[in-house]
Amino acid sequence: MAIWDDLIPPEERALYERGGWGGASGFGVRPALLVVDMYTAFVDPAYPYSSPDAPAAVHAIGRVLQQARASGVPVFYSRAGKARNAAERGRWKGTGREQPVMDRPEAYEIIPELAPLPAESVVVKTAPSAFHGTYLLSLLVHHNVDTVVVTGTVTSGCVRATAVDAFSFGFRVAVPVECVYDRGRTSHKVALWDIYTRYGDVVSVEEALAYLRTVSGGVRQDGGRAPAHATRGGADR
Repeated sequence: MAIWDDLIPPEERALYERGGWGGASGFGVRPALLVVDMYTAFVDPAYPYSSPDAPAAVHAIGRVLQQARASGVPVFYSRAGKARNAAERGRWKGTGREQPVMDRPEAYEIIPELAPLPAESVVVKTAPSAFHGTYLLSLLVHHNVDTVVVTGTVTSGCVRATAVDAFSFGFRVAVPVECVYDRGRTSHKVALWDIYTRYGDVVSVEEALAYLRTVSGGVRQDGGRAPAHATRGGADR
């Protein structure tokens, strides 16, 4: 059962299937791991952007992060920063950034459990996508990446936007369902359905790990044979 099956009616799913939408694109040869916005304000329940699903996602991302590093896969992070004025803040809705708790020094720091290594790049963004206004694309091109494994938060916002831009730039996209989360589980499921039907593969964390285990020195070693993985949205959660 895919994670969205209790939300997207069977008749709607049938319309997409009749049109050939969805299915699995498969993994490429040179992956990169993207860790989107796993900073304190999105994880710690003391902050306005946090979610009850954050701890489980942190654990799952940690597993993928460990395997990616062991396989020599390049890892990239994104985070926001404190805006100095309204123009830098942009036209985001909501007033969460104006709460006093967001003035804490650690608010925009990536959480210790997933902290980047000294040589791992962190791009600072002001818009949903980790590509917008950053040099992430150049970093991926430098490493000859063809597949991005997207993890982080929130599924319906920055994760989805990053996945769409990665797709638009010609990368294969894989989103491990346990490695992303949202404030609302409805928006989480709808966003994953949207990614699955159009832009990339929604897989389980075990499927992502199986793929990364085929990689050594950043390059896939199994001759391009994708591990068997779900075509209907990974594991339910």
